[in-house]
Amino acid sequence: MSTWIAAFVAVAAIAATYFFCVRPALRGRCAMSGTTGTDPATDRQIAELREELRMLRAQDALDDGRVTRSPSTPPTTGT
Repeated sequence: MSTWIAAFVAVAAIAATYFFCVRPALRGRCAMSGTTGTDPATDRQIAELREELRMLRAQDALDDGRVTRSPSTPPTTGT
């Protein structure tokens, strides 16, 4: 009898995946599709978070010594 229960659970999971993920994705309304909505507040917040992430990565590179902190001096001409 447990085989029937396992089969039912598997069919239910497949059906739920189809109705809640696959079908909306085919219609272009899936939240995971990667398209941003038309909400400018959300787009602004995403841009701010990306900029913050870029700054944190740059700071991490400085802390690890992958980037020098002092700018290099330009070559001087011999007189």
